[in-house]
Amino acid sequence: MNFKLTCSELQAISHLDDSPTIGELAGRVGVTKGYISRLVASLAKKGFVDISTNGISKNVRLSNNPHAVKLKNILHKRSYMPLSELLQGSGIQVMAVLSTGGADFARLLDESGLSEATLRRYIKKFKNYAMLVCRNKKYEFPRDLMDIRDFVRDYCSYFGVCKLREISPQGRFVASHGFDFLFTLDNEIVLENSHSDRINSYDMFTKPILQKKVRLTGLSAMSGTIPLMLVGNHYFYSSRTLSNEEIAVHAIVADPHSKRNLTYVILFILKTKLDKSRFITISDQYGMNDVSRSILDMLDTWRQPEDAFMPSLSYIKQKAAEYNITWQE
Repeated sequence: MNFKLTCSELQAISHLDDSPTIGELAGRVGVTKGYISRLVASLAKKGFVDISTNGISKNVRLSNNPHAVKLKNILHKRSYMPLSELLQGSGIQVMAVLSTGGADFARLLDESGLSEATLRRYIKKFKNYAMLVCRNKKYEFPRDLMDIRDFVRDYCSYFGVCKLREISPQGRFVASHGFDFLFTLDNEIVLENSHSDRINSYDMFTKPILQKKVRLTGLSAMSGTIPLMLVGNHYFYSSRTLSNEEIAVHAIVADPHSKRNLTYVILFILKTKLDKSRFITISDQYGMNDVSRSILDMLDTWRQPEDAFMPSLSYIKQKAAEYNITWQE
């Protein structure tokens, strides 16, 4: 599934006020029936349209998927904007990064996967149509365009769920981060100190490791630093290299109220001495700010937080001693 949208696909969606036949939709968009047939098939894979057969005719209607409904409303509500040009191709990749929160140029470049020249071109386009603002050297959606942000978020989640089905039917989708996404394999057993080449031999479980863009993360990646008997089998679909800060956040996102997970996140923070400011920034992007701040408050004060989901200080000290991790009160 290719998540990019073409100008013609966006135009076709804008013409779905009823359930036209393939021929009628081709006439509205101004393309041939053969072209529109391929275009509609692509939109169906992306969850934007449903296709029904009526005798020898095929009818196309807008899907009920949230991202489809939101995009149609946006195209109608903001018809004064050239959205067919702005959201096509690489534009949706830039929007996907911004849907996770404000991003400076370096993060946009890293997470969008675009070349510097292409990214600068799209930033200029978006600025010309007031589709982004820049505050404190960070680009973000203007407040009056939250409907576009919400569409992109829903579309990213839909892509993640569909892509995960291709990677492993046993996978459990956890969260999207732009067109990257976090998932787990609950039935997979990983041995202590395991790496990708030490996972059991069942093809259905090892398949994600063989995928080009699938990376170990969360507890699975942390087990290389802190040996764990049984890890959470956390994976991240992305072409990026993950920082320790993002790996730690993924362990929280996978189960925010797991005392076990949070204990190992705290030990990982102490062991790797990760950048706490970056840890909070990434936590914001995943909506985990409250949990992450509770963790850092505990480390800064060494007082037991009031949050019921936080592990006890005595248990953390016990585990730190077991792993020979030093800490200072």
